[in-house]
Amino acid sequence: MATAIIAVLGTLLGALAAGAMQHLITLSARRDRDRQALAAAVASLLGAATDYRRHQYLKHVVRGTGEAESLELQTGRFEAQCGVTKAVTALTLATDNATLLRLATALVDASSEIKNHAHDDRPAIDGSEDRARRAHDAFQSAAAQHLRQFRR
Repeated sequence: MATAIIAVLGTLLGALAAGAMQHLITLSARRDRDRQALAAAVASLLGAATDYRRHQYLKHVVRGTGEAESLELQTGRFEAQCGVTKAVTALTLATDNATLLRLATALVDASSEIKNHAHDDRPAIDGSEDRARRAHDAFQSAAAQHLRQFRR
């Protein structure tokens, strides 16, 4: 009888240990998946913001030459702006970290600011580009630091 009780207890403890291990594995996989989703959203926003700034700069260059802006350039700029919106949406779905979301908003705002200047106002354009690059670097640095915490 004692042997049967010990066997049942051993089986129950084994099942509990297996269940606990499975739970830990599931948590680890979820954490890794969340980290990958956040990393992809961060990379997407950084790339989209860079593309958007490039298109804004090209708009100023073309307008500075006096040529009419082609439909292709206008479409590219619109697509770049849509890319930023999609990337912000992905980031918002991937994290609720207030610092990252605030820095992402600052990056988008700074990147959008470039379009607000006259094409011949180089100091204003250059200042906006500098602010956008600083916002880019601040977001990238904070995101990298946040993602490194997932490894711990």
